[in-house]
Order: sequence, then C-alpha cells, then structure tokens
Amino acid sequence: MENLVSPILVDLVSGEDDSKLILDLQFAEELANRKLRRHRVISVQFYQEPGKRPLRVQDHAESTEFQNEVGELDYAIPLRKDKMTLAIPYTVFPQFKYGDLVSARVSLEDTVTGEVLSHELLNFFATQTGKLDFFSNQYMLTYLKSDLPAEVRLEKMTYWMDKNEDNAKVLSMSIEFLKELAEAGSQDAVKKLCDIYGNERYSVSDKNEAEKWASRLEQKVAQRPAVPMEQKESSEEDLPKQITNEAALKKCEQLAKDGSAEARWLIYAYSCSPEGTSYSRTQAFSYLRLAAEDGLERAVRALANACEKSFVFISKEQVAEYIAILKKASEKKQPLADYLLFQIYNSGTCLGQPIPGNKKIAYSMLLAAAENGSMEASYDLWNYYEHGNEFLMEREDALKWLIVAADKGLAAAESRLGDLYIDGKYVEKNNQKGLSYLNKAAEKNNWDAQMKQYEAYYEGRYKDILFEKNKEKAFHLLRSFANSGNPKACILIMDKYEHGNEMVMEHKQAVYYLKVAAKNGYAQAMYQLANVLLDGVYLPQDLGEAKRLLNSAAVNGYPDAQFALYHYYRSGYKTLKNKRVNQERALQWLYKAAGTLPSAQYEIWLLCQEKEQTDLDLTDQAALDYLFRSASQKFGPALYRVGMAFGSGVEVEKNPERGLSLIEEAASMHHPEAIYELSQIRMSGTFGGVEVTKDESEGLHPLILSAELGYPTACKQIGEWFAKGLLPDESEAWIKQTVDIAVNAGLTVKMESSPQSDMEAAIVAEK
Repeated sequence: MENLVSPILVDLVSGEDDSKLILDLQFAEELANRKLRRHRVISVQFYQEPGKRPLRVQDHAESTEFQNEVGELDYAIPLRKDKMTLAIPYTVFPQFKYGDLVSARVSLEDTVTGEVLSHELLNFFATQTGKLDFFSNQYMLTYLKSDLPAEVRLEKMTYWMDKNEDNAKVLSMSIEFLKELAEAGSQDAVKKLCDIYGNERYSVSDKNEAEKWASRLEQKVAQRPAVPMEQKESSEEDLPKQITNEAALKKCEQLAKDGSAEARWLIYAYSCSPEGTSYSRTQAFSYLRLAAEDGLERAVRALANACEKSFVFISKEQVAEYIAILKKASEKKQPLADYLLFQIYNSGTCLGQPIPGNKKIAYSMLLAAAENGSMEASYDLWNYYEHGNEFLMEREDALKWLIVAADKGLAAAESRLGDLYIDGKYVEKNNQKGLSYLNKAAEKNNWDAQMKQYEAYYEGRYKDILFEKNKEKAFHLLRSFANSGNPKACILIMDKYEHGNEMVMEHKQAVYYLKVAAKNGYAQAMYQLANVLLDGVYLPQDLGEAKRLLNSAAVNGYPDAQFALYHYYRSGYKTLKNKRVNQERALQWLYKAAGTLPSAQYEIWLLCQEKEQTDLDLTDQAALDYLFRSASQKFGPALYRVGMAFGSGVEVEKNPERGLSLIEEAASMHHPEAIYELSQIRMSGTFGGVEVTKDESEGLHPLILSAELGYPTACKQIGEWFAKGLLPDESEAWIKQTVDIAVNAGLTVKMESSPQSDMEAAIVAEK
C-alpha cells in the first residue's frame, strides 16, 4: 500500500476547560474519507523529556481508557471525521511541575495493516500553573533564568541546545548559562562546553575554545583529592577477584546473601568452571538471576545466553520470569537489559515463545538503551530510520545517534558514516573523511568495511573514488581478510570457486575457507557448509554434521536455515530425510524464517490456500499480508500471485493494469508460470476483463520460454500445438522432451491432429 504522508494539523485549545488538555485535530481529506474511516484510529502517546520516557498514567478511576497494558499514557480513538477534538483530563497525567518538558506523537493508523499513515510530533512546556502549553524558546529562557538547581538547569539546557543546534542565538544564550555553572564548579557544565565547542554539529563549534575547556577539565580531575582507603566499603575490600578456594566461596556466599551483585556473579562463574562442577546449578542460576536483576551487565548477558541456548525447551512461565528480570535490570538503567527488551517487544517473540509485540514499547526500550550508553542501540536507531523508519524518527535525531555510535568507536557505525560522507548523503560530501571512517572500521575487522577495500582494488573504484585496478592485490586482501576471520571474505572465496574459479584454487582450499567461517559461528557459512555435506560433492556426505550445522545456523537467526528446517520437519530436506513428521516444530521454524525471508512468507500463504491445512491459525487477511510482504521483496511467485489477484479482484480491489505490471515483473525474473500467463494474455488480448495489446507472435515467445523453463502447462500446450501443425519449425526431439515434462507432471497431452487443426496448420503455412 502506498504510504500517505499528508500532515495532521494540531491546535491547542485554551480557556475552555482548564481541567483537560484539549487538542483540535484536522486530517487531510484523502486520509479521512467516509469509506476509509472505519479502519482508522487516532493514537496519541506522551513522553517525558529529555529522554523520551513514556508518561505513566495516574491511578485514577477514569485512567483505564487512556493507558496501555503496561500503564503508559497511550490513548486511541476511532477516526470519525476529518476534524476532531481530543480531551484528556489532567487527572490522568502525572502532576507537572513548572518547566517539565513533554513531547507527544499523534498518529493516524490503519487497523487492518497496522500501517502508520501520518503522524505529527508535538512539544509541550509545563507552565507555572502545572498545565501544558506548546513549547517556545521564550518559555525556556524565562525558566532557565529562574532559581533552579544546577543539575536541573544543565539537563534542560542540554535538551534545548540539542533541539537548536543550528540556532546561534539559542546556543549563545545557553553557553552563557553553562559558563555560569562552570564557574560555580560544575564539572558537567565544563564537559558540555567541551562537547559543544568540539562538535561540528553545533553552529558555534570552535576548536580553540574546545581545547581551552578540555584543559580546564583535566586540571580539575588532577586536583581531585584521592578517597582515603578507610572510606571504601568493607564489602568491596573483602570481595575476591575470583573464587579459587573454599574460603573465597564462603566469603562470596556471605556477601551474596547481603545483596552483593558482584558476589552473586562470581558464584555463578565459579559453578561454570571445572572446579565448581559440584556446586548446585540451581543455586548458582538463582544467584545469576538476582545479579541480573541488580543490573550487572555480565549477569544479564550470561542469563540471556543461557536461555537462548535452550530456548526450544523453555516454558511460557520461564519466559515471563525472564522478561520480569530484564525489566528490573532496565529500571536500574542497564543498557543491555533495555536492548534485550527492545528485541523482545519488537519481534513479538521471546526465547521461541510468542508474546504480545508492541512497537511503541520496543522503541522506548531501544531509545533507553542508547541513552544509557549502548553503542549497538545507538546504531540500531539509525539503522531503523534508514531502512523504512519504522519508529518515525526525525532524520536529525537518527543521524545524531549514528554519529554517537561512530564517535564511541563502533565499527559498523564508522563504516556507514564513512559511506554517507562519500555519498554526500545527509552530510556534506567529504571523500577524505569518508575513507578515514572506512579505514578505521576495517582496522577493527569490520567485515563490510574490509569488503569495500577489496572491492576498491578489484573494480578499480569505490563509488566515485578511483583506485588503481589491481586484482592480484584485491585477491591478496581477500585472503588476508579471510585468514583474519572475516566470514564474508571466506564465503566470497567459495563463491568465486563455484562460479569460474577466478582465484585458481583447488576445491579443498575453497572449502577450507568455508569451514573456517562456519567454525567461527557465521550462520550463512554454516548453512552453506551443511548443503555441501548434504550434496556430497566437495566433501564426503555427512548427514549428522549437516543437521547440526543447519540447527546452529537456524538458532543464530539465518532465515534460509530456518526454512530448511521447516522442510526437514515437514517432509525432509535434500538428502536429509525425516522419518517422523513434526508439524508443530516445522511451523515454528517457518514462522521464524517468514520474519524476513520472502520464500517463507509465500509458503505461509500457500499453506493457507490448502483447505485441509488446519495447523495454521491465520485469518485470510493475515495470510494475504504474508503474500504482499513476499511480493514487496520482489519474490517472483508472490509477484505473480498478487498480479493475478489484482486481475481477478479476489481479496483485493480490482486493478488489471497494476496486475499486468506485476505479472510482467515476475516474468522478467524468469518465473515460468508468470511467463506462461503473459503468453496467454498477449495471445488473447484481454486480462481481467480489460482489453490489452493483442499480438500472437509476441505471445508465442513467452510460451516457448516457459516450456524451456519446464512449466508443465506450457509444455502441454507446446505439444498439442505441434500436433496441430502450428509449430512446423520445431524439432520433434525437442517436442518429445517437452511433452515428457508435461506427462511426468501428470498432464494429458493430446498429440493427434484433427481436420480443424489441419486447416489451421495450412493457414499458418500459407502465412
């Protein structure tokens, strides 16, 4: 469906009823016409700023209609007309203090597809009366001049500056406030001055000023008095670095009972060591859970890894407990816990079990992870913006998080930012800066950046930057990257062997690199090596190892491996036969693969068309959504089916022109059924009851091509036409081969001629 981007006009109504926040909304006519309204809702979410933390509703009798399942202020009403009024009682909101900053997102959503059709972002300021008004710079300036604690003033100024990084006037006023705080001894203010003057994002950046404030910061740190040893907590002094004997274990157990997260972690780590094998695993895992709840990152990571390894066998109750632990860690601003919760709510699955997905909660957790220091979350915010902007971020905010991740040294962010500078996309073009970022990423063994270096010498250019074309050097780099553990380089070496052997290698050498990548846990390599072992060409056939590799690749999220396991549990995969069909396990892997893989999405739609298929609990609309998702990724069979649906008007609004375009697109991708259908359309001159260009000679070519590709119906028609004498120039040997395909597919081919066919053949001969 085409995404509508018409704006929502919002006005704040004041003076009518001070007990409510009243918003007048106006929607574009194309979004709110009578036919579409019944499938559309207005959704409003409120956030505390800075930090975009969802506001929680007050415990009040009328609050239930304004909150979501986790108690956040999340209000939705059906769209009734193009002009509507929202009235939200202030008793629902938390009590606002003067200067509180609140943002809101007003969205218009399609309840059928879940698509956000349009949205508007609002910023509010809490006045001295505790009511909300639209944010203004004058409000903020007056507030900052009032008597405020230093930390509050600094927090609000930081937000104000980030919103006005190109506004020199606002930045100048903010800098004066910061200097006052710095002179009063605020180290945080000094750090912020260093950041502003040293960051080119701000229009007032000044290298000399940045160095001056950085020098002052270093002086303050050097002058800070050391903390006397006797002031340290005795528990930290008593905690061993690791458990090596009974005394250390006893000490850690005592500290663990007293609430030490570090001691609890040490006990769990000890239980995983050879010396601690006799320690109670149940008790150790209990300590791990408690340490994770306390926000200890190592414990959160270990808990996640332990659960992921056995996710197929985890119950719904254990999933609920796992999520509860992550939430407790998140409350302590533990970024990894925030990030794991984002993944759970975004995917709608946790440890193999379905849970209610929630994109709004997912976004808030991802943002919290980034704000709490996660480089990966910072980069993901950019990544989601760049690939569909699912969370409706502003470009400036997304770019800010990419820069944060790159400045912290995340290689993936450096690689992407380097490309942006080379492309001149969203930032001013700067090839030198772009190559510098790419080189930094490559030095950190970033696989993509290394492959770009290989490409530069193999092709003699990288984008619009010319390099000396040198395949020998390119292959040398490729081998060195593969030897340093880059699995993409390993896979490319194998691909080059299979497609021309450009690097002139023996098959054992090529397979060696594939083995290296698989051994290092790269899912695609494990999947490809599994297929090599199943085929038994480059290596002796090993079904057991192939099955293990497929499992590992699937558990690591590789969709092709997940789809292969679906086939295995349903009927077998290649030479890997399954004597006991496990439909439940098959569908579990199919749903996982269908998260991204178009062939799996198409398979779900196909299964839903089988009337005897009772294991899929999907509505017709949900099945159709899978078909459209597959088609959106240019999967030929799905494109063809969607095209036919538009032609017939079944389940979608009839649109023969659009349908024919999709069938042609599927045919261009060599989908034999689409090619055959195109031949019939050309020869009949109609599609979906609409006349189209008729050209029998144009129709004959795709018919023959479809038969060449082995489509049985096309093969049947070719055989019958030949029998009628309509294809006099074709050889009997090819016709026999073609007819055999149709017969082997169970079709009946009429090869005898008739008086009518003889007459048609004579007409063809005369022409």
